[in-house]
Amino acid sequence: MFTKTFLSTIAVTTLLASSAAAICPGYNFGITQTGGNADVGVWGVLDDSCNVVYQVIASNPCTAGVFDCSPAPVTFTALHFDGVDYACRPDANAGSCNGDDIQVCCRNDGN
Repeated sequence: MFTKTFLSTIAVTTLLASSAAAICPGYNFGITQTGGNADVGVWGVLDDSCNVVYQVIASNPCTAGVFDCSPAPVTFTALHFDGVDYACRPDANAGSCNGDDIQVCCRNDGN
């Protein structure tokens, strides 16, 4: 009985942990600010499992050549990664990774 309950608990915990880690459903990537200081910030491009696939370290991420940004209030509107352009936008289901909220979700809309 103990073994059956214990294994069920592990299965449920694993399922909840894996579903909680998924971000930006229907998108290819999410972008979040993962750190920095007063002079330089660190932004991560994350896949839907919260793996960092690219990182931008810059004082202004909008001039780093990876992101397109809107006028103030600034938000990321595009991601240029691995030779592909992705449209980015805020999404209510974006989620978070490692305690960092996803700012925008990005997907290749076929352009």
